[in-house]
Amino acid sequence: MKTLMMMIILFNSLSALAEDKITLYVTMTPAGSFQPISKKPKGNLIKENGSFIADKISVSIESFKTGIDLRDEHFWKHLSASKYPKAILSQLKAQDGKGTANLEVNGIKKPVSIAYVEKGSEILAKFKINASDFSLPKAEYLGVGVDNIVVVEASLSFKAR
Repeated sequence: MKTLMMMIILFNSLSALAEDKITLYVTMTPAGSFQPISKKPKGNLIKENGSFIADKISVSIESFKTGIDLRDEHFWKHLSASKYPKAILSQLKAQDGKGTANLEVNGIKKPVSIAYVEKGSEILAKFKINASDFSLPKAEYLGVGVDNIVVVEASLSFKAR
């Protein structure tokens, strides 16, 4: 019985590690930062012959949570979630730790370069964006602003073909 319980605990621990999520690292000025996190990306990442591809991976803007409800609402409004409810990564192609894709935010599509590492049955990807490239207005609330550069990290499971 102890062995069975240990196996269940181990399986549950490993399952929790392979959770799909997208984290944004937002730096504030004059100081501080916050990390909106979404655990609801949708799409299929495929590994084929050592390369990764995805036609489309999307995430609802309103699925991002910062830990503070009012900040969530400001964040969603700033990203025009009512008009453009999703951020979409399309035409993803990656191999040997590097990749490219198109990112669409606020109705504007721009190419992005991605760095990644493969870890088990998931990839850990990272890239930077300039908020101004997506025609997002300068963010400021009560004298605290947000830097233009945002780091995006994604942990995504993949299927092998």
